[in-house]
Amino acid sequence: MNLFRLSAAVRGRSRMDDFLRDCFVSIGYPGLGDLEDADRAEVSKRLNRVYGYEGNELERKLEDLHTFVRVMDDGDYVLVADSGRVWLGDLGDYYYREDYDRPEADTCHRRGVTWLGVLPAAALNPALREFARELPAGGGESARAAERYPLPAEQAGLEAFAAQAPGGQLPGLGAAAAEAAAPSRLVDEGTPSGAASPSRLVDEGMPSGAASPSRLVDEGTLREAVAALREALRGDDPELRVRAAEALLRYGL
Repeated sequence: MNLFRLSAAVRGRSRMDDFLRDCFVSIGYPGLGDLEDADRAEVSKRLNRVYGYEGNELERKLEDLHTFVRVMDDGDYVLVADSGRVWLGDLGDYYYREDYDRPEADTCHRRGVTWLGVLPAAALNPALREFARELPAGGGESARAAERYPLPAEQAGLEAFAAQAPGGQLPGLGAAAAEAAAPSRLVDEGTPSGAASPSRLVDEGMPSGAASPSRLVDEGTLREAVAALREALRGDDPELRVRAAEALLRYGL
């Protein structure tokens, strides 16, 4: 099972409202026709003929379409960021809507989505937040509209969304995601007296009554993890210090 990121912007404007209302995602590119049976060479020809793409730009656009049509699979996950929030969805199959294959619609190439939850971007772990970053509406010279997370979805830290999913579980991740939806109480003999208890991630993107915390690791491992974070906070790497600080603040350490 894989995790992908898609841009909410199609041809310069956000389509998030459409995605949420009609339970789909799209990558744009009207005028290319149905791509279900088109190989890379054929898609490349169509991109060049319809849009005039060449060189690196052609390769980037081709890779986006190949990812969307061929690499994504039914049951994979997708993240879409818009207006400071990130939505998680369970992907379905690729399909083509000829009635939307026109410039004013732009969303003819689609995948069905079951939306599972939404969180503010700040609630995600640093790596996942960076991966799901909101792209500018105009894209960019090196921007990729569709991209796969380098690790399996099970290792991405999607557990924060579990409390919003039906039954408190993310499809395919099972009970482990529900157990990890909130951190356990971290106050023990390895945590200073009076330390804050873990903060909840409930805000406008999460429903009230989220899953209650449960212990995920033994106390010894927890103490080692806290010590490693505090050591990183005193290190020379600025980025590592920021990430360590975020983790310590997030879980009230």
